[in-house]
Amino acid sequence: MTSDKTGLMERTLREAIEQGRYEPGHAIPSERQLMEEYALSRTTIRRAIDALVDAGRLERRPGSGTFVVDRLASIRPGTIQPARLALIIPTFSSPFYGEMIDGMEQEARSHDLKIMASQSEYRFESESEQLAEVASDPLIGGAVVAPGAIDRPAPGALKVIEAGKPLVYVGRWPKGLKIDTISTDYLTAAKLAVEHLIALGHRRIAYVEGAPHFHNFSPYSGYSEALKEARIAQHAELVCLPDLPSQEAGHAAVTDLIHRGIEFTAVFARNDVTAVGVMRALREAGLSIPRDVSVAAINNSLLARSLDPPVTTVDPYPSTLGRLALKLLHERILGQYAGPPIRITLDPTLNIRASSGPPPKGARK
Repeated sequence: MTSDKTGLMERTLREAIEQGRYEPGHAIPSERQLMEEYALSRTTIRRAIDALVDAGRLERRPGSGTFVVDRLASIRPGTIQPARLALIIPTFSSPFYGEMIDGMEQEARSHDLKIMASQSEYRFESESEQLAEVASDPLIGGAVVAPGAIDRPAPGALKVIEAGKPLVYVGRWPKGLKIDTISTDYLTAAKLAVEHLIALGHRRIAYVEGAPHFHNFSPYSGYSEALKEARIAQHAELVCLPDLPSQEAGHAAVTDLIHRGIEFTAVFARNDVTAVGVMRALREAGLSIPRDVSVAAINNSLLARSLDPPVTTVDPYPSTLGRLALKLLHERILGQYAGPPIRITLDPTLNIRASSGPPPKGARK
């Protein structure tokens, strides 16, 4: 019974905080007052308060009482409660986001910060709902967002801005939001990969990209520009944009090209996960990499480095993106930077590995 009473008391106090009856920065009633109001023992009251202290909703101040944690106090350097920052990404399954989170965690630990990570599953409504929670939660100082959709700003993002909390978008962003952004130059990343294939002698280079497709934030632009600058004709049948997740898209696109008898000597994949599907389809067709078909991609994840053969890939520095995004967000929260929105763009690097080589002799140009 004691544990049930403790849980009920904890929920009662939590609801009082969330409904504003106990305001941030103000003391809650004393243990004696709560004992009299709810007819519970001091032990039960104290355990309920302890649970909320552990959850970061309350803090004890010796000689003063127990206070509702104030968001502004919680992000002030040197206070008991470290800042809690939100991270919203499309999926936890991507190697890119895994490395980005690792960079954020490294930066967070150096400042005694806590990161609350969640995924939107590329759903606009989910992302917006999670952002609305950031706006309403007094314990969260701001958010880093890798949006799953960029057609328009999420209503939740607008609520975060209205609440006076900073946002940093990573990789891509919707128009109309006055926010800080950080990304890698994906136009250059794509050009580096395609120009490498062209330099090897490839002329019929397929491009494969899975869903979702982000206009103005797609490596396709760099693919197209590299071919144009090299005065190589772009063939529509070599541009493959299946509405499938990355790995499935890579497999389906290459399988379809082979079944239709469309000639190609190289494939540029949007990311390393897409390249996995590409390589599986090539092997199923009895084609050797890179003797028959070369493969290049973007991300330079551990996955790309571990494949057989290791994949030629462009490094967009996801760990650095994560570290810088969190650093910028933290500086905004602390007021160390209060100027106009910042846009940071990283220069990518090409890593040449065994998956790319010259086209087979006699290949069609």
